[in-house]
Amino acid sequence: MNILENRLPIDNITVMIQKEVAYRMGALAGTKDYGSLSVIVQYFCEPYLVANVPRNCFMPRPNVDSAVIRLTTLDKPPVDIDNMDLFFYVIKVAFSQRRKTLLNCIFNAENFKFNKEQISNILQEAGFDINIRGERLTIEDFANLTKVIERYL
Repeated sequence: MNILENRLPIDNITVMIQKEVAYRMGALAGTKDYGSLSVIVQYFCEPYLVANVPRNCFMPRPNVDSAVIRLTTLDKPPVDIDNMDLFFYVIKVAFSQRRKTLLNCIFNAENFKFNKEQISNILQEAGFDINIRGERLTIEDFANLTKVIERYL
């Protein structure tokens, strides 16, 4: 993440990591693997799963399967963000309690002091149902939500 966040002049990164983590990096909104890691990685890169590497390819055999993933850095992020810190905080908050609605996640967020009516207004202004969960939002949705929240701060 340091390499990505500091925008070092790297065209792509190819690594072997735990298979489940690789799947999370490339997961799409609404899938079970989708989470904050998915959104953040996809803000900086285009992930491509190169190969699955089963655990029996290693000696000693680990307890997990691996995957090779290539992260090709994007010349320009897929969305324009004015407040990067707020954007990443909104993503973190949205996935902080996966079983809760986005309204409740924002309400319980440490750095936000909105009441539920304000949050309902924010969500409606951003074009979301008040019962939506964070895992349904695309990276574009998070950018839009961040812009709306910023107006309320």
